[in-house]
Amino acid sequence: MQRSLSRLFFTALCTMHYVLCTTTASAQEVSLIVSPPNTLIESKAGETVQKTVKVTNNSETQELNLKVHIKNFIVQDDAGTPILVDDTTAGKYMASTWFTLENDTLTIPAKTTSQMAVIITIPKDALPGGHYAGVFFEPIPSKNAKATISYTSAQVGSLFALTIPGDIKYDALIKEFKADKNVFEFGPVEFSATIENQSDTHISPVSSITIYDMIGRKLEEIKLDDVNIFPFTARTITGKWNNVWGLGRYSAIFNASYGPGLVATRTMSFWIMPYRLIATILIAFMVLLALFISIRRHIIHRSDNRDAEIDALKRRIVEMENKHL
Repeated sequence: MQRSLSRLFFTALCTMHYVLCTTTASAQEVSLIVSPPNTLIESKAGETVQKTVKVTNNSETQELNLKVHIKNFIVQDDAGTPILVDDTTAGKYMASTWFTLENDTLTIPAKTTSQMAVIITIPKDALPGGHYAGVFFEPIPSKNAKATISYTSAQVGSLFALTIPGDIKYDALIKEFKADKNVFEFGPVEFSATIENQSDTHISPVSSITIYDMIGRKLEEIKLDDVNIFPFTARTITGKWNNVWGLGRYSAIFNASYGPGLVATRTMSFWIMPYRLIATILIAFMVLLALFISIRRHIIHRSDNRDAEIDALKRRIVEMENKHL
């Protein structure tokens, strides 16, 4: 799980920056980079953890003033996009009140990296499972900024996923496993599987698709990418069998190992039937068969005519011999 957490919310984090735009043709783009983009923490209730978040101002000349917030987040869509929520909406996954910052503002000169200490104090009565919050940086217009500059963006964040050990419920359901078609003329065959996480914490299933032919022989095992799935949300995983040639019915088994000794499995079948190739072969065979039959009949017919001619010749010879007698 720790190995693949960096992929969690990747799509959203790729766009988490803000831009300073000017109204002139020589517009300057200023980006703010926060690292690490996400952090996985496993700690017991009652413990205190300290982490450091680094913030880099990539502007050539513009100093940046930032307001620092701690906010809860949850995930509700299939892409793993974080949504900022209040304590009530976060519910049992809330963690924002556990965070303490050394400052609530930060000033970063151009081409400079600053650090922000983050102290996380986990309550003694914290529930086992996953808890989620992030440190977010929001630009504040500077008094010294040029009048031509306007702030256009949102916030940049470093996400924290905390796991409190204990009596954690792990459960996952494969809601759907299918190929893009039921019958293929040729490969490759593309698959998709949707996993719903019904656990108390995020999971990172180790999944694969195994292909078998119609007599049960194992043809190939396809390893799929790891994805992190937020509690009570679903993610779709895709995979491809790159085999081109095939004939008949095939089975595909999807396996997802998502917790301590827990595996979810689902099976589906599909056909590979190169019908146009088969039709071409059948037509060619029928043409050859018809040609063979025609030639054979011609040979037999010629043989029958020769036999008749020979019989007629024999009769004439006999007649001639009788006349001489």
